[in-house]
Amino acid sequence: MSTTYLNALESELAAAGIPARRRARIVAEFADHLHQDPSAELGAPRELANQFADELGTRLARTAAFRAFAALAFAGISLAVMFLAVGRWRALTVYGSPHHVSTPTWTMPIMLLTALAAQVAFVAGALALLRAWRLRHERVIGRADATVLARRSGVGLISGAVTMAMLPAIALAFPHTAGHTWRVLAWVVAAVAVIGLASVAPSVASSARLRPASSGEPADLTADLGPWLPAQLTPARCALLLAAAIVVVLGLQGVVVDDPYDGIARGLLDAVACLAGFAVLGRYLGLRAVNSGTATNRSS
Repeated sequence: MSTTYLNALESELAAAGIPARRRARIVAEFADHLHQDPSAELGAPRELANQFADELGTRLARTAAFRAFAALAFAGISLAVMFLAVGRWRALTVYGSPHHVSTPTWTMPIMLLTALAAQVAFVAGALALLRAWRLRHERVIGRADATVLARRSGVGLISGAVTMAMLPAIALAFPHTAGHTWRVLAWVVAAVAVIGLASVAPSVASSARLRPASSGEPADLTADLGPWLPAQLTPARCALLLAAAIVVVLGLQGVVVDDPYDGIARGLLDAVACLAGFAVLGRYLGLRAVNSGTATNRSS
């Protein structure tokens, strides 16, 4: 009887996605219980497997999100420090160096790609942290939330790794401008940051493979931002407000440096990129609920 029960439990644990090593420990613990009390009522194997999947999947999803944000924060700070050390970003990568060295043509697609990847990495990482923080006290989260956390973490890590290609590209494009020390550090910092991002990838992959069995309504961006938002503020309206804020902020920045047209142009480009990202990745990253265009599950 006990052998049949343990075999059924192991099969259900495997079907729920529990890793082999943890599965073996669970079965061994239950075998020990049955050895001490062969008539013990330990519960239905399927229900137990779902319970383990709920608790472990919840812990993996939250932990992966926090780790992904930490790795992205390190990469972002490293990138910012390197740029502050060598001079203004625009001077080195878009309009040439401060020493009037023109920007090589081959760097432009790389710079545009990495600049876009940097924005995606920042948004995805911040959203992963926001959802994980909102759910930090939940013993079990729904499968939909766990899926969103894994997706946000994964997109953030991939985009962050692409972003770090910016440093070697600048080092190669301006070999005599940044200085030898900066060029060496550009490769070292980029490598360390990518290794840090890659070290989190197994956690994210594990959270994607093992997700809670519990179902639940899919939440959207308004749930992440909290219950204090007006009911009329839908995810699409949030995206529009953010795009408008980008235009205003960059436009004002252009006014400060006596180049308002350039500021407005950059603001419009970034606003378009923001709305395009919302349209393309909004549903995948859980910014828009799959079954509804309105805000759902607003909770603190």
